[in-house]
Amino acid sequence: MTQDTVRFRRVLHVVTHYRPELPGQEIFLERSSAVMQEIAPGTSHELLVTRTPRPARETAACTTLTRVTYLSPGEAGTWRRQMALALWLVANLHRYESVHFRAHADWYFVSYLLTRLAGRRLVLSAHGEDSLPVLIGKYPRSLRRLARHGFGLFRALVTSSPQLLQETRQVADEGRCHLIPSGITLPETTPGEGAGMREQLGIGAEDFVLVFVGELSTRRNPHFLVEAMPAILAEHPQAHLLLVGPAADPSEAQALRALVAREGLGERVHFLGEQRDLNPCLAASDLLVLAAHREPGAAVPEAMSHGLPVVARRLPGIDDGSVLDGETGFVFEDRVGYVAAVNCLLRDAEMRRRFGAAGRNLAAARFGMAGVAANYLRVYGTEPELPPARETGLGCTASILDTRFHTPVEIDAGAPPLLITMVDAEEAFDWSAPFSRDAQDVTSMGEQWRAHRIFERHGVVPLYLVDHPVAVQDAGRAPLRDLLRDGGCEIGAQLHPWVTPPFEESLGERNSYAGNLPVALEFAKARQLTGTLEDSFGEAPRIFRTGRFGAGPRTADILKALGYTADSSVTPCWPPEGMERPWLSARPYWADREQRLMEIPVSAALVGRLSHATALAPLVFHPRAQRSHASGVMSRLGLMERIRLSPEGMTIEEAKRLTRHMLAEGHRVFVLTYHSPSLVPGNTPYVRTREDLARFLGWLDEFYAFFASEARGRSGSWRELRYGPMAKTAMAAQ
Repeated sequence: MTQDTVRFRRVLHVVTHYRPELPGQEIFLERSSAVMQEIAPGTSHELLVTRTPRPARETAACTTLTRVTYLSPGEAGTWRRQMALALWLVANLHRYESVHFRAHADWYFVSYLLTRLAGRRLVLSAHGEDSLPVLIGKYPRSLRRLARHGFGLFRALVTSSPQLLQETRQVADEGRCHLIPSGITLPETTPGEGAGMREQLGIGAEDFVLVFVGELSTRRNPHFLVEAMPAILAEHPQAHLLLVGPAADPSEAQALRALVAREGLGERVHFLGEQRDLNPCLAASDLLVLAAHREPGAAVPEAMSHGLPVVARRLPGIDDGSVLDGETGFVFEDRVGYVAAVNCLLRDAEMRRRFGAAGRNLAAARFGMAGVAANYLRVYGTEPELPPARETGLGCTASILDTRFHTPVEIDAGAPPLLITMVDAEEAFDWSAPFSRDAQDVTSMGEQWRAHRIFERHGVVPLYLVDHPVAVQDAGRAPLRDLLRDGGCEIGAQLHPWVTPPFEESLGERNSYAGNLPVALEFAKARQLTGTLEDSFGEAPRIFRTGRFGAGPRTADILKALGYTADSSVTPCWPPEGMERPWLSARPYWADREQRLMEIPVSAALVGRLSHATALAPLVFHPRAQRSHASGVMSRLGLMERIRLSPEGMTIEEAKRLTRHMLAEGHRVFVLTYHSPSLVPGNTPYVRTREDLARFLGWLDEFYAFFASEARGRSGSWRELRYGPMAKTAMAAQ
């Protein structure tokens, strides 16, 4: 959105089972919610799980599912589970505009009736073999008419294949039936990904690889593919078959392994089990092969997006729109047709290339997640706020703000305190005036030598977090190049959206925070800034800060995509005005499960006898409380004050008090920060006169001396924390 006001909506997704560590409908829901968030930022998505027991340790899997609720602490009977669902909805339905049951979760229809009575839009998905007639047929004959009326409560019925749509229309009004295929995210190619998988499996670079993706069950029929392997090997003895999927039917999996052993195919058929990330398997393969008698799921478009031809059983009304016979692959009726199709493709590399290119184009046009997400939003009664163009391809597995994804960085308690100095290297602008793209004055960078006289005296090598105007003008970048060449500084990135291209947003308070921008635009600005800094300074920045500390829900995903390994966009106790923020600590933490992105917050804390009453702090420091001087009274009484480690707006005694408090609380990492324009009087509210500048520089000098003497600390680099001895995770593991 580019407006300064956004109307927020919530969609509740209800599933029976949720295993975020494994592929399946979970992956589609995560990917689609990420893209829906990109094209409709005002709509958030939450998940309710009815059958999977609550895990002992809940691990968040997707940043764009803002809440995951497990109904059951353990195994529960059907009646108890249905009652728990109904009671939960009674208590929580007021929070949602739409409720999407992604499986038939209430066999008594109570929760569906409650949702309709509450005036919420009710949606049901049918997939696999669960078309509406099939679901109705599972009820006793005497109850089927009632069940049919029960399904009439749904405002929309979503199917994923033409056959399911046709079956559903037999018992439901056509206007309620929607065909939305399982969307796929177009893969970003990673050099060597396929070769690495082949090497791991002992498959030669010139060998042919067939891949099956799906559960090992009679329904998916991998048995057929294994039985046909000897006929394929007779013409192509270097062929391999990868079986990728869970052993949903243990007896089928056991029979498959016995068949492989009996036919002597142990070196040619590879059981890979469930793979959350299919990209390496598909990148290592030449063909997708399927023999299912029912809907094959998302395997076909996923494989086509990787440029793989597909050989699949002819399933009228199911694979007609994906496997185009003679264009994106071949369809077969029996084993003879299957073997002939596979051998034909293995003989002809040009045909494989042609079919693969056609399949990739078809996957993008018909199954691209952006279009699928837009269609789901319309089912929820929401038009996309942004055009559903090609999705960003970003992950959704990291968050600077969502504490579900945070893991504290383990720091040696015996190490001396580390002080990191970060300077926001930016243009000067009128802090009281409206935001302007014309703010380009970077001449203050030529005055940084004043602080460097102090830095040199205390062994400080500052990190300059450089924004776009500084990076593109000689007046800004030349002084930094000199310092960088002499080892006098480090370079990171700082994003001021209003002066960083591309310029697509309106100017205003809301859009001055990068995290409030549409995700694609925030990504584009961060990518432009990163490339500009690399061009200007000869090295890609690896630490980032959002200007005005305005990180958003997808900022961490953007940083990971751009190769950043650290961020410093959190200033505890000072949440950006108008942005929802949790109360975060100044302790460094990992922002993702893989521990690739470290958050290094600015040092700030509550100090005083009530410093641990963090729930009270938002009230004490609310703008209204500050206007009534309540916060000042709390500070003077020594009850609660908030202090940030900065010479801007903080006295030296406050900085020392903060440091002593944080040391007593066990902090070993301290981040001091200020703005580069403050070294020129009149640029910022903190330094108006030459006397102010002298006090500012004196503050730095005194604090560095205090930190070395009383705190027994030392100045150093953020890299020491991210890669070096202060972090217990070895650098090689990164």
